[in-house]
Amino acid sequence: MKLAVFLGVCVLALGSAFMGYYLITAAQMEKLEIELQTAINNQQVLENTIKQQNEQIKKALEQAKKTAQQIQTLNTQYSVSQAQVTKLRNKFANFNLEGMALTDPVVLEGKVNRASARVVENLTTITNPEQFDEEITDNTATTN
Repeated sequence: MKLAVFLGVCVLALGSAFMGYYLITAAQMEKLEIELQTAINNQQVLENTIKQQNEQIKKALEQAKKTAQQIQTLNTQYSVSQAQVTKLRNKFANFNLEGMALTDPVVLEGKVNRASARVVENLTTITNPEQFDEEITDNTATTN
């Protein structure tokens, strides 16, 4: 009888130990499942962030290309404008205005008027006064 009681207590202790082990293992598995799901969610967030950043980088590179092209265009226009300015300066340097004013003021007046008209025409062509004409949008907020 003592042996039966001893064996009963041992079986009960062994059953309790197994139940404890099973509960601990189940809790660990549940914890690991939660950690796995968190890792999956974090990976998805990371992938979305990487996609967004890649798109932003592409847009920034495209904008940089456009800016470089605009700078190149402006540099070309600047070079052309400088050549025209130099040409006009050289034209004015060739005239002896004092001598012409003393000898024949009427001829000088006609030449100055024609030259002034050409200068205004050339400056209008060079500066293109319509280059900054853009539609202005009203972005002001109304206040109460």
